[in-house]
Formats: sequence, C-alpha cells, structure tokens
Amino acid sequence: MDKRINIKIGQKVRLLRQARNLSLNELSRLSGISKAALSKLESGGSNPRIDTLEAIAIALRFPLSDLFTRQHEAYPYLVKSSPSDEDYSQQFKFRINMGNISEIWQLNMKRGALINSPAHMSGTHEHIMLHSGSLMLRLNDSQTIVLEAGDFYAFSGDLPHAYLCMEEDVQATVVMTYSHLSDGI
Repeated sequence: MDKRINIKIGQKVRLLRQARNLSLNELSRLSGISKAALSKLESGGSNPRIDTLEAIAIALRFPLSDLFTRQHEAYPYLVKSSPSDEDYSQQFKFRINMGNISEIWQLNMKRGALINSPAHMSGTHEHIMLHSGSLMLRLNDSQTIVLEAGDFYAFSGDLPHAYLCMEEDVQATVVMTYSHLSDGI
C-alpha cells in the first residue's frame, strides 16, 4: 500500500479506537493484535494485511469499510417509514460521520406549536426521527418537508428552519451534530 494510505488508515484506527474509549492494551486484547503492531499501525509505519484490519474493525465494532473510505453524509437525506407485519423489525436510517460531537434531544410538541430556529454554526446537522404525530419542517423559508410517524430526515442546520406541529401532538428524537475533526481523513 501507498505510505499515505497507511498513514490515513493508522489515523482512522486511532480515531475509531479513541471514539470507543479504548486503550492500545484493550484494543490489543480484543483484536488479538499485539500492542506494538497496533502502535506501529496507528503511526502509519506498517503495511497491514486485510485480516489484521478486519480483526481491528471487529474489535472496534465498526465496518471494515470505515477504514478505507472518506465518510461523507448526504444532506438532506429522507427515509420514509416502512411498515412491517413482523414481530420485530429493524431499519437502518443513517450513519453520522465519525469525529462529530453529538447531542440527543427529545422533542415534544403540542398541536399548533411552532419552533423557529435561527441558523446554527456552520457544519451543524440535524437528524430527526418522528415517533408520533406529523411535523412540517420549513427550511430557509423556501422548502417544506412533511414528516409522519416513523420518518427520518437529516439536513444541514446551518440555515434558518422551523418545526410546525400539525394535526396531533409530536414526539420525536433530534440528534444535533457538530464537526470537530478535520475532514482530511
């Protein structure tokens, strides 16, 4: 592999390890890779085999592809609810890029309530999962999105926006993210 790629992979391993709040010793124990080999890999001084990277990815509980790809979310991003007749179902909604500071908010609104939000700082993203009710989202006074229970929407929060509770009370989860790492990895 190219030395620059080894350096970037090493940086990502270190960031992902730190995101999981693991020491090199703990990652070594979980992955079966020696602490010395992990240290060399994180500094970009090794040319790791794919099975080594796979063991690290499994230990960190991240997809192996996270070590090779730049993480760029697509904003805006909408996922409409998919009803299921099964006893249980899971639906992937969205992956928030590594290296963000995230806040999780519970949002409850009574019918007719309006929240006008000024633009947040540059690089802010909002992710909303509607649990009940219906919500109209206005973006920059030019775009309107209507969300129903089960819908998910992610958008850039660095423009003025408003939430309007429509016919019935709304319960939702809002995740705000603020980038704090360089986008160079």
